[in-house]
Amino acid sequence: MFFFGTLMDPDVLATVLGHPLDGLTIAPATVRGQLRRHVAGRSYPMLVPHPGGRVEGHLVEGLDPDDRARLAYYEGWEYDVGPVAVTAADGRTVTAEMYVCPPEVAADRRPWRLDRWQSVHKAGYLPRLRRLMAGFETGGPRPPLSPGAVRGHRAA
Repeated sequence: MFFFGTLMDPDVLATVLGHPLDGLTIAPATVRGQLRRHVAGRSYPMLVPHPGGRVEGHLVEGLDPDDRARLAYYEGWEYDVGPVAVTAADGRTVTAEMYVCPPEVAADRRPWRLDRWQSVHKAGYLPRLRRLMAGFETGGPRPPLSPGAVRGHRAA
């Protein structure tokens, strides 16, 4: 899978997956033809097509079916899984899966940066993320998130 947002943060990814990241291969990678923008009114990103765009992220290999179920729970309705051509650090082009927003999710013009999210939102977000993922652990439905609840929230 290719992650371009908060899932690039190792603490967020480990919390979502529910285990340490040992056993996964995580490497830098790039997607071309896209720009990373904030989801409108949110602190997390989405990708939008742009002919000259380039988005750096992480190519993660070794995810098992439980990891994928946890990722789907985390991403919720605002993201669907779709294929994407990714350029790995060694120059290979590979097809990966990526969470993409459906057309009804709007982007705003602000570029999204992981370092900014980490400095502004991460500390307050991790406790909310633990509560969210506890719902997966108990087998409960994913709670709907109000705009106030998603401040600092996720994305791929």
